[in-house]
Amino acid sequence: MKKRFTLIFAAAIFVGGMAIAQNYITKAPAGGFDLAGGKEYVVLYAPQTVIDRMGSNVVSNNNLDANQVDNTLEYWVTDWDAKDLTLYNVPPKDGEVNSFGDAEFINATPLYAWGTGVFMPKAKAYDLSKITDRHHLHIGLRDFGTSPSKYQFSVGSQKTIKSNGFQIMAGVGVGQGSGDYVGIGEMPNGNDGEWYYIDVPVKDLVDENGNFGFSYNFSAPVADGVFTFSFNSPVCSTATKTGPAPGETVYTYEITKLGSALSLDHIFFYVPSENGVEGVTAEVDEKIIAIYDITGCKVEKPGRGLYIVKTNLGARKVLFK
Repeated sequence: MKKRFTLIFAAAIFVGGMAIAQNYITKAPAGGFDLAGGKEYVVLYAPQTVIDRMGSNVVSNNNLDANQVDNTLEYWVTDWDAKDLTLYNVPPKDGEVNSFGDAEFINATPLYAWGTGVFMPKAKAYDLSKITDRHHLHIGLRDFGTSPSKYQFSVGSQKTIKSNGFQIMAGVGVGQGSGDYVGIGEMPNGNDGEWYYIDVPVKDLVDENGNFGFSYNFSAPVADGVFTFSFNSPVCSTATKTGPAPGETVYTYEITKLGSALSLDHIFFYVPSENGVEGVTAEVDEKIIAIYDITGCKVEKPGRGLYIVKTNLGARKVLFK
């Protein structure tokens, strides 16, 4: 049977009347996200070179302030010692680049399992009011640690996040999750150090009959943490710590053994351009060759759950609904 696909997201395959949910995580393309294929950008974080390329298509720029005047990236400290960070910003290696080929990105590794990074306002509240159901949430990430983990992201005022915002988890099947966080898919190759993109349409996030069922009203400025990222069941890194150094308020760290580790190189919302990837469609023939469970055993009549589906276009993990 011939199926119609949009090139940014494949339409669901149907087997025996059951829909197979698609993974919202894909490998970053060479050169990074096609910025010309988007418009109405609402930026929470991106390298300045990327924002410059967005140009007049940026409708709300809340980018992290390098001078920490408008806002800042905060890492939690421990309850017993306000100088002791729970996450550490790992210095990049020489020659490491982000998904766009530039040098700017965030590296974080947990020193304690509950480590969390938060984008906090200072002189300027966050403006998410331009976000609509037409937007997509887009996050660039890579797992460069020695042990894979699951990664939790939340967007919206942290005071009201459970009823007004999005809480998603990378590293688990679509619709699965832990606590308040809902899975958006597996990391295709675990901690391979490569860049991947999360791309989730807001209309999917708010679909009451879908996997998520979130709600949002971002009309008011966000005066507290607007974006958080944290690890779920990580292997913590170990480090020696000294100081604090003169003028610093936290210890100076040197990693002695790297555990789980995550990089982020952008967090923004965008509307696909009519002339961009979402507006391009293609007719392709896709035929299911075989279906396997997650242990690799062939399944003739799959029920609901996570499976590996092999087609003439390749193989991928998918969730039968």
